[in-house]
Formats: sequence, structure tokens, C-alpha cells
Amino acid sequence: MKELSIFIDESGDFGEITERPAYYLVTLLFHDKKNDIASNVKKLEDSTKNSGFDFEYIHTGPVIRREDVFFGLSIDERRKQLFKMLNFIVSSPIAYEMAVVNRKEAPDKISLSGKLGREISNVIGKHKAFFDEFDKIIVYYDNGQIELGAILNTVFSINIFHFPL
Repeated sequence: MKELSIFIDESGDFGEITERPAYYLVTLLFHDKKNDIASNVKKLEDSTKNSGFDFEYIHTGPVIRREDVFFGLSIDERRKQLFKMLNFIVSSPIAYEMAVVNRKEAPDKISLSGKLGREISNVIGKHKAFFDEFDKIIVYYDNGQIELGAILNTVFSINIFHFPL
């Protein structure tokens, strides 16, 4: 059985726009389960731990903005952390796509929901032949935002016929 995992994370929110420019980003990371990435994950985890960090997950935003545990790090130290993440991406047998919505064009929840739904549908449509190669597709989303969770459920249910409801 061919199985595809899709890991999804977002950057942005459905609230009031407080920054200019403001974007809402949804990244979809695709992993064909026949391609083992355990050694790549272990290498990233070990490298991060050797730098004095022990994360269950890591986001680029706090590294870039010097937030939380990255506050006291120099630009070179933070650059090293970003390079470790980039190295994982380019050395792993994974692929990714990003759906992007300019919040200036979607200032409220309803317009943002519609635009995100269309953008994510476009990503799925672009890769429809690839998705059709799989017997099972599992989507992982942490349900960090209820609105995005509802959009993902709807879009995947409509566009991927073997997506488990």
C-alpha cells in the first residue's frame, strides 16, 4: 500500500491585521512513506541538541525574531540554527508547497477563509496526479486554528477522494 503523509502548518491568523505587509501562509509538506527519513530527523535532533537545545518541534519565526530561547543568540548562532533546518529540508526525500494569501486582499475572516480555500485547492490540483498514485493519504495538522482546520477538512474531502473523513 502506497501511503503519503502531509504535514501542515500555518503562519498568520484570522484576527485583525496589525502588520504591513501581512500574509497568511499555509505550508504543506509531502512525505512518501516508502522514503525513510528517520536518519535525517535524528541528525537534525542531534545537531540541535549539540547546540544546547532540546525541541519537540522548531519554528523559524522565533529564530529570526530572537524570541524565547533564541533571545540572547547572535545573528551567527541563529543563522546556524536556520542552516540546520534548511539542510534537513534539502537532504530529506520530501517536498513542500505553500499557499499564500495577502491579508490586504482578505481583511476579514470570511474573505480570508475563501482565499485560503482556493489557494489550498490550487496546490492540491497542481499535484492531483501525484496524489492519485497513493492508496492512503494522511493529513497531519495540529488544529492550532479552528478556521484553518475546517478549511483543510473541506478542501481535502472535496479534492482527495480517498482522504479519510
